[in-house]
Amino acid sequence: MPQATYTFYPVVETYRKHAPSDRKRGGSLSMSIRYGVSLLTDPDFTARAYRARQLICGQYACWAAEMHMLHMPMSDYFPLDAGEAGATEAQLAAELATLADRYRRVSPRFPIFNRGITTTRTSESDGNIWIDFSPEVVNESLYRLQSMVVDLLERNPAVSCERRVFGSDFPPQIPLMSHADLPDSVFDSALDFARAITDDLKVSQITRAWRLTLTRFESNAAGEDWSGGRWATDLSWQAIGSYSL
Repeated sequence: MPQATYTFYPVVETYRKHAPSDRKRGGSLSMSIRYGVSLLTDPDFTARAYRARQLICGQYACWAAEMHMLHMPMSDYFPLDAGEAGATEAQLAAELATLADRYRRVSPRFPIFNRGITTTRTSESDGNIWIDFSPEVVNESLYRLQSMVVDLLERNPAVSCERRVFGSDFPPQIPLMSHADLPDSVFDSALDFARAITDDLKVSQITRAWRLTLTRFESNAAGEDWSGGRWATDLSWQAIGSYSL
């Protein structure tokens, strides 16, 4: 009997997941670059929520949320002026560092409360499960910080993004599942699973602001439209700066 032959390939750890990219399928899309500002919560909460997200995404094979660090988006994805990207990136990082320093002096490590698991299901091809930080009583420290981030981006001539402050169409949240293309019954199961897992892992309803971050994202698949999760097949990212709150 002939012996079986196995070929082992080295695994290189990056922030890219294992879905095939358009480039591998023969596409010729150019690299698309965007930036984002996020809030990171304290490490204990982050560790528990990260583990919950890992289990939820793995159980239902929906990897979009897990392509990111565990974070609360403070902005949409936005481009920077390509002609001066290096200098502009450094300038924006410096401005965010100054903002974080000023805010830390006024409201250091302010508490953030969440209402547990919430979901949006605009269509069968798009479902999201997230930890909801939009309380019945507005968290002034959180909302003020996000508003200041938006103001900073709006004043920067190299930044192109729509002004979006926290509200019903842009709630403060930490995604646990994003852009899930699941049948209704399977999505309902994922929602039940998410609630059970976050309870079992003791994901608390209170945490604290820890750091403000600026992140650079790259994707061939996204093209110029980053709104629908097309980046999920080949997203990579790099933290440009992380500033203590």
